[in-house]
Amino acid sequence: MTEIKIDIESEKENKLLNRRELTLRVSHKGEPTPTRKTVRTKVAELTGFNKEQVVIDSINTEFGRDEAEIYAKLYNDKKDALKYERKHILVRNDLQS
Repeated sequence: MTEIKIDIESEKENKLLNRRELTLRVSHKGEPTPTRKTVRTKVAELTGFNKEQVVIDSINTEFGRDEAEIYAKLYNDKKDALKYERKHILVRNDLQS
């Protein structure tokens, strides 16, 4: 299995919502697009945040490419994520059932 590689393309501080917003590029040569769970774990490792504070909003892959663009939000506290995120996004990120 090939290791996925994640690079931060842009980063923005959103003080009003107590979070950092990241645009990431993930390279997954010869592998399918990584799952949201895998990406959350990798982003947490990369940024030093707890996995419970990381919300993956979207993963977009162009057909036939082995790169994806990811929009992630890093909350200062899990309570903020539960307060501000839409319910279906929380469910997709295993933060709420």
